[in-house]
Formats: sequence, C-alpha cells, structure tokens
Amino acid sequence: MANESKIKNEKIARIILYFFIIAAMFLTFVMLKNIITPIYGNINSSSWVSVSAKLLNASIKTTTTSRSSSNSTVYTYYGPQITYQYNFKGTNCIGHRVSWVEGTDNGPLKKLAYEFKSYYKAGKSIRVFVNPDKPCEAIADRSVHWSKLTTYVVVLLVLLLFGGGIMYLLLKMRKKS
Repeated sequence: MANESKIKNEKIARIILYFFIIAAMFLTFVMLKNIITPIYGNINSSSWVSVSAKLLNASIKTTTTSRSSSNSTVYTYYGPQITYQYNFKGTNCIGHRVSWVEGTDNGPLKKLAYEFKSYYKAGKSIRVFVNPDKPCEAIADRSVHWSKLTTYVVVLLVLLLFGGGIMYLLLKMRKKS
C-alpha cells in the first residue's frame, strides 16, 4: 500500500516537472526570439538606404509599475512612438517602426523618445533606413540597445538553469525507478 502511494506521488511529481520543463522551453524560445530579432534586424538593415523623413507625430509611451504589491515605489519607463513619412524612389510611404527592440525603458529608448519629441516640436526631419527591396519597410533607429538585451539574456540564463535543474530531477527520478 505504501509502495503504491509512493509510485503515485512519483507520477504526480513527474507530471509537474514535465509541465515546468515545457513552460521553461516555451519561455526560452520567447527569450531567444527577443535576443535574436534585434541583432538579426541590425545586421540585415546595415545595407538599407538612409533617407530623410518628415515626422508626422511623436509621442512618449509611458509604462508605470511597482515591483510588488507591498512596495510603494513606482517605476516609470518611457518609449518612443512615432509616425513618419518619406519618399523612396517615387514611392511615398508612412512608417511607425522605431527600433528593433520594442517596449520601454529608462535608458536609450527614453532618450530616443525625448529626442524624437523635440524634433517633432521643432519641425525637424529625421533619418530613417529604408529596405530597398521593400520601399515601405523602414526603421528610424537600427542600433542594438544592449541594455534591453542584457535583461533578456539574464532571464534566458535563469530559464536555462531552471530547465537544467528540472531535467536533472527527471533523470534522477528515472534512475530510481
């Protein structure tokens, strides 16, 4: 009877561990995508053509959050939101893409947001990089924002360690059986 209960508990533990390993694999895929996309985009767009674009709109997206429900400290993150118009080889296009890294932060994206807003208020044009094969595909800032990617890398490493620990436990349980 005790042996049956032990076997049942081990099966439940395996199911839980398999669930966590699947979740860790999914999150690892998402983090890898968030790391690879900006680097690939930067490399891919290195041959794109720089053209002048008129800023039609520039605003600053803010995200406010606190670290925990008991913590009264509030954090605000900033990111650029722009609309620009450009002409490339007779094709008139409107673009919205700012950079390969989407979202908000307190570093380079915040600086970029305020920079675009000041250009918009002053009526200045900006430089955008246009894909010569797809004229209506453009990006305003093709640099890699390492501060944002560093966060993704740390999360990825934690997930890999977590997944490795779960795989170790699964293998250890299998050897006992």
